[in-house]
Amino acid sequence: MKNTLQLVLFFLFFVTTINNVVEAQIYSVQNALHAGIEGVFIRDEHGESTITDKQGNFELFGNGKRLTFSHVNFKTVTVSRDHINRYFVIYLDEKIIPLDEIVVGANKWEEKSYENPQQVRSIKSVAIANDMPRTTADLIGNTGEVFIQKSQMGGGSPMIRGFAANQILLVVDGVRMNNAIYRSGNLQNILSVDPNSVEHAEIIFGPGSVIYGSDALGGVIDFHTRTPKLSDNELVTLHGDAAIRLASATGEGTGAIHLDAGNNKWSWHGGFTYSSFEDLNSGKWYKSNSDRFGQRKFVVVTKNGVDQIQSNFHELEKQTPTSYEQVSTQQKVRFKPNEFVDIQYSFLFTNTSNVPRYDRLTELNPLKDDEGKNINVTSEDVISIDNNLLETTYGSTTPKFSQWYYGPQLWMLNALKLKLSKPNRLYNDFKLTFSQQFVKEDRHNRKFNDELRNNDYVDVNIWALNLDLLKKMNDKFELAYGFEGTTNKVNARAETYNILTGAKNNALPRYAGGGSYYSTLGLYGVGKYRINKKLIASLGLRYSHTFISSDYTDQASEQLNLPYDHFNYDVGSLTGSLGLSYQNEDWLLKTQFAKGFKAPNIDDIGKVYNPSKDDLVVPNSNLKPTDVYTIDATIEKRWDDIFQVGLTGFYSWLHNAMVRGPYQFNGQDSIVIDGDKYAVFALQNTGKARIAGVSLQLKANLSQNLTLQGAYTYTTGEDEVTGDRLRHVPPGFGKLEIIYSRNRWHVGLNTFYSGGIDFQDLAPSEQEKPYLYAHEGALSWWTLNFQSSIRLRDFAELHFNVENILDQSYRTYSSGINAPGRNVTFGMRGFF
Repeated sequence: MKNTLQLVLFFLFFVTTINNVVEAQIYSVQNALHAGIEGVFIRDEHGESTITDKQGNFELFGNGKRLTFSHVNFKTVTVSRDHINRYFVIYLDEKIIPLDEIVVGANKWEEKSYENPQQVRSIKSVAIANDMPRTTADLIGNTGEVFIQKSQMGGGSPMIRGFAANQILLVVDGVRMNNAIYRSGNLQNILSVDPNSVEHAEIIFGPGSVIYGSDALGGVIDFHTRTPKLSDNELVTLHGDAAIRLASATGEGTGAIHLDAGNNKWSWHGGFTYSSFEDLNSGKWYKSNSDRFGQRKFVVVTKNGVDQIQSNFHELEKQTPTSYEQVSTQQKVRFKPNEFVDIQYSFLFTNTSNVPRYDRLTELNPLKDDEGKNINVTSEDVISIDNNLLETTYGSTTPKFSQWYYGPQLWMLNALKLKLSKPNRLYNDFKLTFSQQFVKEDRHNRKFNDELRNNDYVDVNIWALNLDLLKKMNDKFELAYGFEGTTNKVNARAETYNILTGAKNNALPRYAGGGSYYSTLGLYGVGKYRINKKLIASLGLRYSHTFISSDYTDQASEQLNLPYDHFNYDVGSLTGSLGLSYQNEDWLLKTQFAKGFKAPNIDDIGKVYNPSKDDLVVPNSNLKPTDVYTIDATIEKRWDDIFQVGLTGFYSWLHNAMVRGPYQFNGQDSIVIDGDKYAVFALQNTGKARIAGVSLQLKANLSQNLTLQGAYTYTTGEDEVTGDRLRHVPPGFGKLEIIYSRNRWHVGLNTFYSGGIDFQDLAPSEQEKPYLYAHEGALSWWTLNFQSSIRLRDFAELHFNVENILDQSYRTYSSGINAPGRNVTFGMRGFF
C-alpha cells in the first residue's frame, strides 16, 4: 500500500504539471474514457452546423452563443460558447438505449447489433469508467448478466448459460486466450487482462464455434484494449491519463498510467498498472447463523519446519491468506501510411506475486464414523483449537493443507495485425493477425505436517495465425470467411521439496514430462443476406481439426509403466449456425440455431497427475469432443428512447460431456506410487445433458437525467443419464440499478442478488467439496451498493463508491472465499 500511495502522489504531480504545460487548443467531443467521438452533429441557434472528424475534433464556427451536440448513440447536450472556449472539450454520455449499437466480437467485423442473431451484451466505456473495476472478472460480473465464481481473491471464473472454464472462450484484441491447459475446473486466467487497459468489451451468449472454433460453448467474452489514436495532421500530439483506486475491504491500492503520442500516420500507446491487495475482510452482518460458515477460525503457520494451528477467532471475518500483487503493461505501435493500410503491433504483459489458493487452505481432513465411513467436516463445525488439533462437533481433525498457492501467473502476448481496406475481387476488408503468447502457471502445495512440498511448473508457448476477410457481394449479401491455425507447446516438470533439509527430487509432472503439442486448423464462412430492410438471414459453417501429441519418456513418467511412451490423438468437428433477425421501429426479434464444440485439450486428455488430491488422473485416448446444440430466441420491445424490455430464452442439448470419473488403467482401478495408493480417474464422455434458461433485460429513461436498468438470468440444467444438476449452473441471479447523471455528476444505487441451492440439490462434484458451502448448501444473498463520480474541470474526475453497504457476509455459488464486506472505494483519474 505504501508503494502505491507514493505512486499516487507521483501521478497527481505528473498529471497537474503536464496539464499546465500541454494545453491543447483543439476543440474536441469525447466519451467517458476521453476518446474522441466521430460523427457528432453540432448546431448553433442560427442553424449553422458542422460534424466532428474521426478523432472527435471540430473547428469552432459562426457567432452563435449556444451550441447543441447530438449523436445517435449519445445523449444530446447544449452548452455555451464561453464554456467551449474555457474547457475545449465537450463530454457526451452514452445512451442506455442506443439506436445503432455497433458490435465486433460476434463475427470479428463491425456490424450493427440488431443484424446479428445472437444475444450480445456490450460493455461501454462509460460503464468501465464509472465502475473502475478491480479486475476484468469484476468488469464482466458488474453487468449482472454473467455469474462469477471465485476460489481466491486473485480469481474469477465466469459462468454463462450453464458453462464455464474451458467451455467459455476468452478473446483479447481478436486473439483467443484459451490454450492447451485451460481446465474444466474454475479458471482465473481472465484476470490476466488489465481492466485499466480495456476500452470496451462484448459478451456473446451461446455457441460461437463457427467464428472462433473450439471452447465457445456457453459464449465468448471479447475484450478490446486501448488502441493508438491517429491525429489529423503531421504534428505529433501527446495526451494521456493516470488513475488511482483505493479500497477498504480488500486493502487495495492500484495505480495506472496511459500515454498516447502520434501524428496522422504513426501513433503509440503505452500503459502500466500496479495493484496491491491485502487480506480480504468479509462482512460482519449475518442474516442467519448459517451465513457464519465462511468464518476463518484458524490459520496454519510453520515455525522451524513444524506446522502449528493458530486461533483466528479474534478476527473471524479476515480471509487469511488472500493478499497478492499484480503488474501489467500494454504497448502498441500503429502505422497507417494511407487510408487503405493499417498495421499495428501489440505487446501485453501481466504477472502476479504468489496467489494463495484460499479455498484449499480451509479444507479439513475427514473423520470416520462408527462404520468407517467418511464424515466431511468443515470450518463451520470447528468449535475450538486444542493441542494442535481442530476440535469439531464430530471429533478432532486437522487442516488438509499447510500450503497451497499459485506461483507467479505470467501471461504475455505479442501480436502483429495487418488491415487492408481497398476492395478487390476477394475482399472489401482484409485482416491478418500473427500472435505469440507465453503462459506460465506454477502450483505449490504441502499437506499438513508433511515435510514435502509439491512444486509443479508448467509453461505454454502459443503461436497463432488468423486470416479474416469480409466481402460485400452486393447490397443484399456479404460473406465473412477465414482461416485459423494454432500450435501450443506445453512444458511440464515437477519436484518435491523437503522444507527441513532443502532436498529436491523429481516428481511426476501435471502433464507429460517430455512435452506436449496441441495444434488446431480451422476454416469458416458466414453469409449474411438482407431479405429486405427489416429482415436479415445468416448461415455459417466451420470445419476444425485438432491434433495432440504427448511424450512420456521422461524419468518421472516412467514410474507409471504406461503401455506407450508417446500419446497421439486427432479429431475433427463440423459446426454450423442458422439465424434470423427482424427489426422495425419498435420491435426486435431474432433467433439462432447453432452447434458448438469443445475439442479435448492437453488438460482434458493428457493430464497425468494431480498431487493436491488423493487420486491419479490418466489420459483417455477414447475421449471425444463435447458437442452442444443450442436454439435461442430474443424478443425486444422499444418505446422510442424512453423504455426498452427484452426477453431471451435458450435451450441446449449437450452430447459427449467430459466428466472426471473412476477409470480402469491396465485393468486396475488404482496405482501405487512411492508407496501411496491412488484411485485411477480419467475424463470420460458420460452421455447427454440439457440446459435451458431465460434472461430478462430492462432499460428505462425515467427523465432526462434519471435512468433505470435491470437484468435477471435463470438457468436449469441436468445430466439426462443420472438426473443430477450440472456443476456450472448457478442459481438465479441479477442486478437492478438506478442512475442519476447531470452535467459533470454521476450518482447511482444498485443491488446484486442471487438465489440459493439446497445441499442435496447441488451437483455431485460440488457435494464432494463441502468446505465451499454451508451445511444447508449455497445460500441466497443480496447487496446494496452506491456509486458516484464527478468531473473536475476538463482534466480530472473523482470516484467514491460503497459496495455492500449493509456489510453482509455472503459467498457466491461454488466460490471458496467470502465476498468483500462493506468496501469503501476512492478513485481519481486525471487527463492531459
